[in-house]
Amino acid sequence: MQGVSLQIIQVLVPITMFGLMFGMGLTLTPADFRRVLSVPKAVIVGLFLQLLALPAIGLGLAISFELSAMLALGLVAVAACPAGTTSNIVVHMGRGDTALSITLTATATLVTLFTLPLWIDYSMSVLGGTETAVQMPILSTALQLGSFTFLPVTLGMFARSRWPVLISHEPKISKISTVAMIIAFVMATVMDEDSTLSSATALFIPATLYLVIVVAIGYGIPRASGLDRKTSSTIAVGATLKNILLSMFIATNTLNAIEAAYASAVVGTLMLPLAIAIMTVYNFAEKRETTPSCCEGGARHNRWL
Repeated sequence: MQGVSLQIIQVLVPITMFGLMFGMGLTLTPADFRRVLSVPKAVIVGLFLQLLALPAIGLGLAISFELSAMLALGLVAVAACPAGTTSNIVVHMGRGDTALSITLTATATLVTLFTLPLWIDYSMSVLGGTETAVQMPILSTALQLGSFTFLPVTLGMFARSRWPVLISHEPKISKISTVAMIIAFVMATVMDEDSTLSSATALFIPATLYLVIVVAIGYGIPRASGLDRKTSSTIAVGATLKNILLSMFIATNTLNAIEAAYASAVVGTLMLPLAIAIMTVYNFAEKRETTPSCCEGGARHNRWL
């Protein structure tokens, strides 16, 4: 049954990802990419975290916990993916820097076409023993990713420019795509006779530790770089809320292993509450700073995290 379940998810995940990335395109304009030039420091720090630091941490944890090859590659794939559209929503609802969040998501998604295949290929060489089981031609993988990321995003931006009314349908498109992906994964996992609870359980501790580190450095490094609290919180949310559907695509359509998708499921379950917590703490800190102090005659404190 494993072959059948894998075929199901290999068909449905690309379709749902195309729909999700098309929905992302509906939310973007050329100004979102030009904004990189207006806030270069914040974008550089955000991209460094999403595309370089976090994949290295994911690989380090996979090695430290001696995960099986496919579980390890799945964790690296999650860590190497860009922020998802959900990060933009969380930042917006949490009164963060929405424009920066959108710019980071859009830019990281394009750069990932090149960095994600390189990270998977490098991880294979480091882990050893997977080269003969899995082939990772970097160029063809980048082209494959482009077909399901860059192309639908471009089509979505074009559709927005021609038919602005489509913008109102973006939430529906994104929700349908996400729900369909979850259903596909659950169906495939249930049908997979080789799937065991222990495989997913083995990822819980490293995945949790990964997310704790992400939150810490996702906020800490921007702050240490001199960025303000609002910008740092926005970058931290983008680092935490990954494009899980993209990592699922890599696991099932490139690595051809449902086991490699377990990391996407585990991290995907834990990351949203943490991202919401980041913005909650940010708003609490902002509220404290703007609340008059009775002990100082109503003067405002400058308290920074």
